[in-house]
Amino acid sequence: MKAPANQTLYNLIRAYMDALGTSRTTVVALKSYIDAVGRLDCAVADFRPMLEGLNAIIKNTEPKVIPLVHLIEAFEAEMASLGGLSLEAAKKRAADILTQKLQQFESATGQVTVHCMNCIAPDDLIIVHSITAYIRNALVRAHTELKRTFQVLALKQDFFRTKELVNDLERHRVDHLLIPEYNLSHYLKSAAKLFIGAVSVTPDHQAVTGVGTANVVSLCHWYHVPVYLFVESIKFAHQSLPDQHIYNEEQDKTEADFTFHMKTFSHDFIDLAMVDHVVTETGEIARPTE
Repeated sequence: MKAPANQTLYNLIRAYMDALGTSRTTVVALKSYIDAVGRLDCAVADFRPMLEGLNAIIKNTEPKVIPLVHLIEAFEAEMASLGGLSLEAAKKRAADILTQKLQQFESATGQVTVHCMNCIAPDDLIIVHSITAYIRNALVRAHTELKRTFQVLALKQDFFRTKELVNDLERHRVDHLLIPEYNLSHYLKSAAKLFIGAVSVTPDHQAVTGVGTANVVSLCHWYHVPVYLFVESIKFAHQSLPDQHIYNEEQDKTEADFTFHMKTFSHDFIDLAMVDHVVTETGEIARPTE
């Protein structure tokens, strides 16, 4: 059974993922880890056990934050080879390793942004749903730096992320329409592309995505709108979809005088068979076919 403190942390990480996306959540988590290491005041014998406890929690979030898991696993491997350090030396080494991992991840994210920009063609109508910060940045930079003329069809999701997207598009005068997700059918015959991100991609060819993405991808696939998945390669998981710990809960929601007894899931998943282009920091990669 999970300790209540762990579940509280998992809820917090999910809240960050909903508000910021997986990539920025990974960056925030690593920066917080580095800050915590610097502040840690303990006996040298307790230093590694305390890191191991936090690492174990991070690796079992719901759902798993795969890029963060991979980075923590690499961090653990490098720390394991060190021995006999004083507390201050161990803290400095831990911070240095984590900083290096953070810089590598941010570099990969920046490269994905560039590849996303290059996928935007003049006169495109691009549907965006559950987008990451790098897709949003790519839309702005394609307009401001590459001077490409296109239109964004933004599907309304939660308040924070939709507001952030619309604010950026308006600030940089990127042509766009904002519609409810359920009105997408009116635009499918004129759309050129759908851009999405993912929390992770599993070896059984599933992408864990934001809520609602599966419905949008299914519609676009049916109407032959090319689906582009932009994802850092570090988000490729070693374990299959059932091991990704997608969070679910049963809850009661009362409207007027009626109570709905519902089961809800924190994330969707989509089969890569419905994705036309998978783009990482190295460019487009071969899409798994079996």
